Parts: sequence; C-alpha cells; structure tokens
Amino acid sequence: MTDHTDSAHGRLPHDTREYLADRLDGARDLYLLALALGARGDGATLFGRMIREARIHFAAVIEECRIAGLDTSAIAVMLGKMSRELVDNIRPETWEHLEKLMAQRAGRHAG
Repeated sequence: MTDHTDSAHGRLPHDTREYLADRLDGARDLYLLALALGARGDGATLFGRMIREARIHFAAVIEECRIAGLDTSAIAVMLGKMSRELVDNIRPETWEHLEKLMAQRAGRHAG
C-alpha cells in the first residue's frame, strides 16, 4: 500500500491531521473496548450489535482518513485480526478507568 503521509502533510492543515488522528485513535479504542466486553463469557451474544457497530464506525473513520491522504495501512490491519489478539492492545489507562467504573458500580449495588 502506498504511503500517502507526505501528500497529506502538504494538503491538510496541521489541525485537520490532528483531528483525524484523534478520531482514528478514538474509533480504535471504541472498537477494542467493545471487543473486550464481548470477550467475556456470553459477551459475544450480549455485545454483538455493539461490536458490529464499533467495527463499522472504525472502518468508516479509517476510510475517511485514507481519503484525506493519511497513511492508514498499519491500523487497517487491525480489522483483520482475531478478537483475542486485539483485546491485549487496549491502552492500560483505558483498562484502569474501566475497572474503576466497574468497581464504583459494584459498590453502589452491594450497599
């Protein structure tokens, strides 16, 4: 796949590149989080629609960035990986925050 990064740097303002990169990171995180939730027990059944929609959103953002001229070849490879491989790629700070939210929720229901 051709690297379009240089042409994107010439055409896109820095703020636009940053915005698209942030969207790409956010779509990636959303997809990984949906996969992680679905990987637990019956999660694939419970979270199947959310996983599908997160994947569609991720693919759309990748395409939007590609059309804008950003090199998306490395991140697009993620869509072809197995769910188990991807769950290990969730950022540690995302896991920490999710665990805190779950603990808070469990505390409210226990008391």
